[in-house]
Amino acid sequence: MDKKDCLTVNQLTRYIKRKFDFDPYLQKNLWIVGKLTNFKKRARHQYFSLKDDDAPEDQQTVIDAVMFSSDWKNVDFTPENGMEVILGGKVTVYEQNGRYQFYVNRMLPVGISAAQLAFQETYKKLKASGAFAHAQDPRPLNPFPKRIAIVTSNDGAVKHDMITRIRNNNPLVQVVFYPTQVQGERAAEDLARQIQRVGINGTFDTLIVARGGGSEEDLMPFNSEIVARAVAASPIPVISGVGHETDTTICDLAADYRAQVPGLAAEMATPLHLMDLLADLQSARTQLVNTIQNRLQQAKQQLQVLTSSYVFAQPARLYEGEQQHVDQLTEKLQQSMQWRLSQTRHDWQRALDGLLLNAPANRLQHNQQALTQLQQAMIHAMDRRLLHESDRFKSMLSQLDSLSPLKVMARGYSYVTKEDKVVASTRQLKKDESVVLHFADGAAEAVIKKINKR
Repeated sequence: MDKKDCLTVNQLTRYIKRKFDFDPYLQKNLWIVGKLTNFKKRARHQYFSLKDDDAPEDQQTVIDAVMFSSDWKNVDFTPENGMEVILGGKVTVYEQNGRYQFYVNRMLPVGISAAQLAFQETYKKLKASGAFAHAQDPRPLNPFPKRIAIVTSNDGAVKHDMITRIRNNNPLVQVVFYPTQVQGERAAEDLARQIQRVGINGTFDTLIVARGGGSEEDLMPFNSEIVARAVAASPIPVISGVGHETDTTICDLAADYRAQVPGLAAEMATPLHLMDLLADLQSARTQLVNTIQNRLQQAKQQLQVLTSSYVFAQPARLYEGEQQHVDQLTEKLQQSMQWRLSQTRHDWQRALDGLLLNAPANRLQHNQQALTQLQQAMIHAMDRRLLHESDRFKSMLSQLDSLSPLKVMARGYSYVTKEDKVVASTRQLKKDESVVLHFADGAAEAVIKKINKR
């Protein structure tokens, strides 16, 4: 055989490498499991092997593996020889020695669950896209919010606990619930849709995303990419209160603030207590009154000291004018203090009237009146619609009756059947054959005597 008819070693190696590189199964993100061998930690890239230790001794195989420094820095445990690990990556051929090897981009210890693996994959993707920017630089919360939106399940103790805490802290806050599924296949889509609805509304100061504790599978919707991106895109600050203190979800990482439990999220959303504010206001009023009275008492004491001094004891008439001036100043001071006290009392009363005007009972009565008006309007609209549809039905019934075949047959028309089938042509008839003639008021049997074809 001539040499030119043969492949060189390089040509054969490149051919095999192309076979590997274009195989979709070998190039997608494969996951293999085995025990580490020939592992020795290096400064940059890591070179080692993986063997199938579960196979019989005469069938054990070893595959070479390489992990570059850009992927090695993401490994958060210390690999050792003999450790069983899960590797993710692709298979290709190293042309210099013609051996195939596994290029590793992920390394995990055996025992990690599918949910944890999905969590790490989603976390890595979202972190690279900047979805956790709010957690690093959270937007400030309104210390005295007017409207709070809560996205959570419509059932369970979480909803009632948050209502109780918010009402105890600030009963003037309007709380709007956006009920959603918190577990199951469609929970992630439902959560993201409700979070987006809150942002579109544009009238809320704070958004709380919450659910009670649960298993790792129960919390999977809050680890989904669609929920994390909806939280990151929210135009208002988001507080995530998902699960218990030990649970950390991707929703927590994408939110501005994370509460260890849902009830604490309600506390964070209403940091200022209304009763504490009223107590502070009363304390300030008392302090102001005491200060004015002390100032007035000091002025009186000072006046008494001056009037009883030696200078005024003898030449009293000489200083009568000055004494009168002092009396005038004293009276003016009293009037000024009384005016300030009255003005402060008026401001306090006006603030109290404003708080009472916005009390939940008044707002509830107003909303009930609005609801009654809407119900009456709905009943009138339904009556009008029912009347319209009834007239429309009568009209269509009249049209249907006018198009009925019985109307046509009543004018002298009929149709012919043979063996319960309608005869549409003379080609379907034979001589001396029995047929049935159908009229508007009955039917008659007949025998074909003659057929005339056109």
